[in-house]
Amino acid sequence: MDVLIPPEDSYYEDYYNAEGLEEYRPCEKTHIQEFSNAFLPIFYTITCVLSIIANITLLIIFIKYKTPRKMFPLNMVISDILFTLTLPFWAVYADSEWIFGDFSCKAITFVYMVCLYSSNLFVASHSLQRFLGIVCTASSVRIFSNPKMNAILCCLVWLLSGLATIVHVTFVEAQEFQQHKICTYHFHDKMGWKMYIQFQMNILGFILPFLVLLFCSIRLPRVALRRTTFQRFLPMRNESGFTVMFFLLWFPYSVVIFLHVLQNFHILYACTSNMHLDFAVHVTECLAFTHVFINPLLYIFLNKKIWKRLRNACKTPREYLLEESNNSSNMSVQDDTIELMSVQRYQGRDLSSFCAERPGTFLPEAT
Repeated sequence: MDVLIPPEDSYYEDYYNAEGLEEYRPCEKTHIQEFSNAFLPIFYTITCVLSIIANITLLIIFIKYKTPRKMFPLNMVISDILFTLTLPFWAVYADSEWIFGDFSCKAITFVYMVCLYSSNLFVASHSLQRFLGIVCTASSVRIFSNPKMNAILCCLVWLLSGLATIVHVTFVEAQEFQQHKICTYHFHDKMGWKMYIQFQMNILGFILPFLVLLFCSIRLPRVALRRTTFQRFLPMRNESGFTVMFFLLWFPYSVVIFLHVLQNFHILYACTSNMHLDFAVHVTECLAFTHVFINPLLYIFLNKKIWKRLRNACKTPREYLLEESNNSSNMSVQDDTIELMSVQRYQGRDLSSFCAERPGTFLPEAT
């Protein structure tokens, strides 16, 4: 299904429907189809399992510790879970053909595209919220930490993603091609809409979220210079981690989409170029799809509180009690030391004043 829907299985018939490309119709891509039939079902299955484990773990932590301020990460998790639920359908499709009917083709495409857009936008929104919470005044922090305000912003992200997906659902349909049922775009010679979808995918799916992440990563170190070393390092690590990982996952896919735009303008039309692009679609899409389990894992490892809570949840009751006992002992020793130092300072300060008030306590110096 063109560049935007994963299980296209090398059905690129629309690449050869344009005028002037009839001579390239015999271009054979059987080895690419064999690769997709063998690799994609396995990849979708593994990705689905890893995503369910990672996202459900993070979701349980959010629910257990009741973190209403984590509205954007919570919606990111929900988006990734819904995206993951579409992967079994694409796995079956990649293995054989589309067997779920026309309505399911549109419905699953809708969920797939909405969650693809919204997940990236929630990553960018959380980064922007974290940045504003650090650099803005106290009144602004209260605005962005308000659960009602965050809920409204999350609804706007879902609404924007849904509106952007309408054009996808309009042109996608189940059809028969070479005695196979496929779920793909059918533009009816409206190539302008095809290029619009590709540009929309690049802008809303990659460029806009990446610019937000990049802005926060660049501006945050300047603000962090006024803080202590630890306070400076932690937010910089979080922002840099998400920005670098987002770029690595989505930039190759965006480049391939742009190359497909060049193909629409007949700049790339050779059979070899088409075959390389077909193969690149599968590879870069698979790389981009790993965001469904990398996002929650990255959030867990870069968030100190979440990581600590996960470690505590994985410990046995005995290990947890032993650690708490050691922590209590250490805190007790520290408290005793602090208390002793305070008493000594207090006694040393008060002893001199006490002796000054009662003459005769000091012996006269020997002469």
